[in-house]
Amino acid sequence: MERDEIDALTILEALATPKHWTANKLKDSFDGSANCRVIKNGQNTIGYCVVQNVLDEAELLNIVIFRAFQAKGYGRKAILKLKRDLTESGATMFYLEVRASNAIARTLYEKTGFEVINIRKIYYPADDLNKQLAEDALVMRCPLPVTR
Repeated sequence: MERDEIDALTILEALATPKHWTANKLKDSFDGSANCRVIKNGQNTIGYCVVQNVLDEAELLNIVIFRAFQAKGYGRKAILKLKRDLTESGATMFYLEVRASNAIARTLYEKTGFEVINIRKIYYPADDLNKQLAEDALVMRCPLPVTR
């Protein structure tokens, strides 16, 4: 990912999901220690993801597949590629958090080897504008193979 792509990526993300990151949040991740990647299919940019590595653990902070490419298997391919790359870099455990109500994402994560290990009660704040209540987060974990 290049810093000058961030504004366009977050505009496309906002069209794909109501719970999207802001450009400033993505810029903070990009400028910090997170690994920010564009997800491509050939020449098409189909989404992006943000991963934070700490020692031999990694956490998926955000992943989005843009609307025109959703429900076509690209999310699964992106997660599996991330898992391969993280394994090659020496990570042994991969974590993420997902909204309890996000059944599509939960199914994707479960099918790619993640399991729920904890619940963070009322983790996601209420959204008065969209009349949504505060929501629990499911903490999920996927062990990665040790290659050393």
